[in-house]
Amino acid sequence: MSRINRRQFVRHAGAALGASVLPLSLQRALAAPAQGGTLGSIAHVVIFSQENRSFDHYFGSMKGVRGFGDDHPMLRQNSGNQSVFMQQDLVGAGLTHTPFHLDTSCVYDVAHDWSTQQTAYNKGRMDAWLIAKGPFTMGYYQRSDIPWHYALADAFTLCDHYFCSTRTSTDPNRLYLMSGTLDPQGRNGGPATSNSFGDLTWTTYPERLQAAGISWRMYQEQDNYDDNALAWFKQFKTAQPGSPLFENGMKRRTIADFRHDVMNDQLPAVSWIIAPEALSEHPRGQPNAGAHYVNQYLDALASNPAVWAKTVFILTYDENGGFFDHVSPPVPLPGTPDEFVNGESIGLGFRVPTIVCSPWSRGGWVASETFDHTSILQFLEKWTGVSEPNISAWRRQVCGDLTSCFDFKVSDTSRPVLPDTASLASASQGQCSTLLPLPAYSSTMPAQEAGQKPLRQAPVQLDCWLSSDLANEGKVWINWANKGSKSAPLQINANKHRVDGPWFYQADPGQSGKDYWHVVWYGGGYYDLEVHGPAQFMRRFRGYLNAFAVNGQPEPDVKLLTQGPGQPVTITFSNPGSKPVTLTVVDRIAAGGTVNWAVTLKGKETRTLSFTTTNDWYDLGVTVNGDSTFYQSLVGHVEGRDGLTRPKLKRWS
Repeated sequence: MSRINRRQFVRHAGAALGASVLPLSLQRALAAPAQGGTLGSIAHVVIFSQENRSFDHYFGSMKGVRGFGDDHPMLRQNSGNQSVFMQQDLVGAGLTHTPFHLDTSCVYDVAHDWSTQQTAYNKGRMDAWLIAKGPFTMGYYQRSDIPWHYALADAFTLCDHYFCSTRTSTDPNRLYLMSGTLDPQGRNGGPATSNSFGDLTWTTYPERLQAAGISWRMYQEQDNYDDNALAWFKQFKTAQPGSPLFENGMKRRTIADFRHDVMNDQLPAVSWIIAPEALSEHPRGQPNAGAHYVNQYLDALASNPAVWAKTVFILTYDENGGFFDHVSPPVPLPGTPDEFVNGESIGLGFRVPTIVCSPWSRGGWVASETFDHTSILQFLEKWTGVSEPNISAWRRQVCGDLTSCFDFKVSDTSRPVLPDTASLASASQGQCSTLLPLPAYSSTMPAQEAGQKPLRQAPVQLDCWLSSDLANEGKVWINWANKGSKSAPLQINANKHRVDGPWFYQADPGQSGKDYWHVVWYGGGYYDLEVHGPAQFMRRFRGYLNAFAVNGQPEPDVKLLTQGPGQPVTITFSNPGSKPVTLTVVDRIAAGGTVNWAVTLKGKETRTLSFTTTNDWYDLGVTVNGDSTFYQSLVGHVEGRDGLTRPKLKRWS
């Protein structure tokens, strides 16, 4: 977050007001003992948004998540198979820098405004982080640096595909968190794409809760780092002491007030918490100082077991703060309503850490469904029945409502053992007197912890295959289908032979689609295309469409289809030529180690074979004997049940 005029003054608040009356359904939830089965088990949702950290920056080295061990990351275009982990300070010519370990708790504030975020994103190429932000963008922490954060994720559920809402600074992202929009049409004071704008006038979600008779409250101290998005709205600025908007949204409250409300069973249905500047984890602030502040609120909840047994506590971060993350965010198709400003897609932004804490999300789970800040509002919608019409149709199609993070059939109200945050904060205090020098350039990839974690199922199921069309101007077609219940954004990159792209598509539930690439016009018949989708879905298609002219044998067709959880995937191999052809299929994820199969097809023969998955994961490579240009990589997860995260593998080139 950038420091601007609104953060240069302190707002004063007035007297306290009790929580508004709950509707009967939530009164029953408050009175009932905790039990599994439904959202009705929840009585309180507490939302704590900290500042300016990316997912890779905090959790890239944690086991079981999509972090530094991602063995199929996007490649930088025309880089000779170098991934986006290897950033250059000048495109195509500069020094290479991979993520490096921060051995001090404090780090410089990295640029994270609209302009530099778009530059780093580079239309989806994700290859200009150093150019936009300098070397400290690549810094990361590991378990020994932020042990409380890792312990919290190990105790509850960590979302590794949670993106901030827009590729810009704090205020626009907090607007999405509190109201579902930044007003892209400019009808009510927007579009708010920076930290500087006038009075806003659209309706916020707390106002909708107020109108529905559902209690809510903002917990913020005198120093709130101007992170209360409600204070940017005219209706809150002009609210008078004694009014619900002032008492619940503007009044200052301390951790002691929160603890009092918990102990006296006066916690409202929905609470938002804002940290003071020094405890917000905003650089140069210390992560462990922020951890100590957050932990005090968790400790307050745990001090009343009856309240904790019915509470969901969500810890998230408003934006990535300019720190590197390697996963390209989903974006809408051009022309999508309410999702573009001045020709640029608003979001999604880059991944941020988000941990869902509750009795129904215990166990160190990873949730890989696509989420953004509107997912928290969608969760509140589903729980309270109060809708937020500001959320765009596209975000509802693509971003989940967080319910996949929970198993309401299992309730564990025990208190997890977490590191002593007071001692962590004290120890890190002395490290901040001197900030890091500029790091040395290195192309060595950081390590990720070994091991897997339990995985929640995601609601997308993609299939994707390539077909050749040599007769019609020399094209290849990429085909896709989605058998899931949520829309799946797709990004297709040209790794080489071209300088354009990437291209974006959307696979809607129950729908299929396709598009073609002229590979004779671009590349002289050679192609190398990658498809990236949610939940670590990837296809790489590489070949030479004019292979027939070289060896008298056209390329075979290879089509993998998923069948369902616990079932093998099938691959249909088709030989369009008249000569026999032998393919080699390599299973990199087989339980007993890498397995190779030889598949020989007669001329014009088609054959379908089954390949066993490992914990519902598949990772198959296909080559053609005698044709060094042909290679397909088929990677993904068969959804439909909970399981285990992907094993960490070494990238196969």
